[in-house]
Amino acid sequence: MRILKGAFLKINLDEGLLKFLSIAKVSSKEILALQSDASKRKYYRSTLKKNNFLIMDSSYEKNSLKSFVKISNWLTKKGYSAPNIFHKEFSKGFCLLEDFGDTKFSNLKNNNIKERYELTIQLLKSLSKKKPPHFLNNYSKLIFKKELNLFIDWYLFYNKKKNGTAITLWNGIWDTLFSKVDNYNKKSIILRDFHIDNLFWLKNREGLKRIGLIDFQDALIGHPCYDLASLLQDVRVNITDKERVRLYKYYMSNSTLDQKLFEDSYFIFGTQRLIKIIGIFYRLKLLHKKNSYMKFLPRTWQLLKKNINHPQLKDLLNWFNNYVF
Repeated sequence: MRILKGAFLKINLDEGLLKFLSIAKVSSKEILALQSDASKRKYYRSTLKKNNFLIMDSSYEKNSLKSFVKISNWLTKKGYSAPNIFHKEFSKGFCLLEDFGDTKFSNLKNNNIKERYELTIQLLKSLSKKKPPHFLNNYSKLIFKKELNLFIDWYLFYNKKKNGTAITLWNGIWDTLFSKVDNYNKKSIILRDFHIDNLFWLKNREGLKRIGLIDFQDALIGHPCYDLASLLQDVRVNITDKERVRLYKYYMSNSTLDQKLFEDSYFIFGTQRLIKIIGIFYRLKLLHKKNSYMKFLPRTWQLLKKNINHPQLKDLLNWFNNYVF
């Protein structure tokens, strides 16, 4: 393993990645490491102004790279801004892809925030009308429940004996809730990690292409309200209740959707996501020693407590009152 020094971080590059860079005609002396996210992936950026690319090291998540490339190509063909793929090596888990720069929504000031969010919602509505790609799996009950168990395993009963009654009630409540949303007949692609750290503002592009999309390798076919909840109930940003309601109504404007059924699904999936997120943040802390996400927990709990007061979630509210709060 060779040790290189980037602009800010010391970079450890193994021989496999060095060989990939050589084939892609990229000098290892001209890249710097970027801060890692919650995954096992690593990212590097070219330091040359003439270049506009990132190196993604998915050597520990090779299957996710295949999914990322397929979905990126699908999104691009449908007219959306996903990163162009310049070079890839699936067997090693390496990819050279387009760099959208530092214009993540989370990096931008609040000017033009209304325009950014409304255009993003237009993009979600557009995506919901596209026939989803055939190679995606459905957002199944198995996945739905597995995600919920992150909360049980890594937060509520971590290093504790599980309460059998609580678990039985928990499973019954979520079986019922999933049955209410699973029969939706207008399912679409859902990108699933649709939040401000995965959205870019590409001001030199037009229309929906102004929204740059990343981190969609876990996309599935499911209810379109899922990504809307991901955006409007984003724990990384403080959206006021008033603005959240306004943006929700903006999504529903001129819609032929059943308003009540869609709203019920929005709160069910939004609540499931928030519960999953709590489990993920605790797993990152306890298993991977990544504590930076804990700062988002207060807002996560705040959103969750608001959600479970929805009429469709009264049984879940009772469960939380008995076993959590």
